Amino acid sequence: MNQRIESPGKKAWKRLKKNKSAMTGFYFIILCVFIAIFAYFIAPDNTTNSDEQILQLETHAPGFSIQLLQVKRDKKLRHTNGFSLIFAQLIDGNESSYELIPINSYKIIGTNIIIEEYLGKNFKAKERSIPLVDVLYAKSQKNDSIVYKNGMATFTNVDEKPESVSISEMTQAINKQIFKRTFYLGTDKFGRDILSRMILGVRVSLSVGLVSVCISFLIGVFLGACAGYFGGWIDDIIMWFITVFWSIPTFLLAMGLSLSLTSEFVTKMTGIDFGESFKFILIFIAVGLTMWVDMARMVRGQFISIKEKEYVEAAQSLGYSHFRTIVKHILPNIMGPVIVILAADFASAILTESALSYLGLGIQAPKPSWGQMLSEYRDFLNTDKAYLTLIPGIAIMCIVLAFNLIGNGLRDALDVRSN
Repeated sequence: MNQRIESPGKKAWKRLKKNKSAMTGFYFIILCVFIAIFAYFIAPDNTTNSDEQILQLETHAPGFSIQLLQVKRDKKLRHTNGFSLIFAQLIDGNESSYELIPINSYKIIGTNIIIEEYLGKNFKAKERSIPLVDVLYAKSQKNDSIVYKNGMATFTNVDEKPESVSISEMTQAINKQIFKRTFYLGTDKFGRDILSRMILGVRVSLSVGLVSVCISFLIGVFLGACAGYFGGWIDDIIMWFITVFWSIPTFLLAMGLSLSLTSEFVTKMTGIDFGESFKFILIFIAVGLTMWVDMARMVRGQFISIKEKEYVEAAQSLGYSHFRTIVKHILPNIMGPVIVILAADFASAILTESALSYLGLGIQAPKPSWGQMLSEYRDFLNTDKAYLTLIPGIAIMCIVLAFNLIGNGLRDALDVRSN
């Protein structure tokens, strides 16, 4: 009976599954990818950049809970529906049309809601009266001509509907505007939810890592393949180029690119105005352009070794083009080491982005970045609020460790000589 011959990929996957530490890193990365994609649907604060500031809740400890009253803002939101709305929320979160007011208690008297507003840990709560129409419709901010008659509130000279609503309906609706929120990782100095910003930080770290690794892969494989396959003067030029880049410290090169490439310069050279996203895109480029050297050196060495093999010589003797020989006959046979390098580069890209953000040269506020959060709260490390620094630091450590574990596991699984 014929036995089914397993492909090298399946054998490598079986060996990888036996490595518990590598699989732990793999599942952790899968979890991070899921969180990054659906960040705005998972985060308690799903506003853009999780930047909802409640200043009364400044630097409250993890696990703090309080009631919040949603007060309608006089703000027009983007008009989308269906799939367009879901996609917009997935990419950029929700536009908040409410101001959140922390309260200890409340009661409704007539046409007003009387709240005991929470003003902070070191301040006494203050009683405050807010018209129901302000909470629900933000009408009195625009118009003082509100008439209460026969249990109805009638608005005159307003652009938005409803123009009238019953007081009993407003009273019932108020209860839906009050909810309890728990800040599981506490709040920062602006009263923002740290958990939400940590969740958004996963997206930043993985996106920077992914794009940087793609840039590194394309440049490194192309130059390494050309140098190793053609040799001669082509190899000499590319190796000189590699040596120059290799002599420059990776982090300093990323800093130099981040400082030298300004939005105005790039717009002038390309004719494209990237706007506020320029700094975000620049980090992708700066980190990616500093990581291709190791990839190119490894690919060059593999090409020099493999191009002397019989199957490569056979392809050349059959008159196949250099492109086909490289892409179809050599590259597939060196993908094992390439994948291992990519895993290590992913971890390095995350560390580099975090370091640049820590120094203020990376992701800029209000977009959340773990490195930026480390920089923002480093002065709290020796206080009882050290969690502000420890939480993003532990997150960086965990995700870098996960990529290193999967990289080591892939190296062992793809090394058939050690099995």
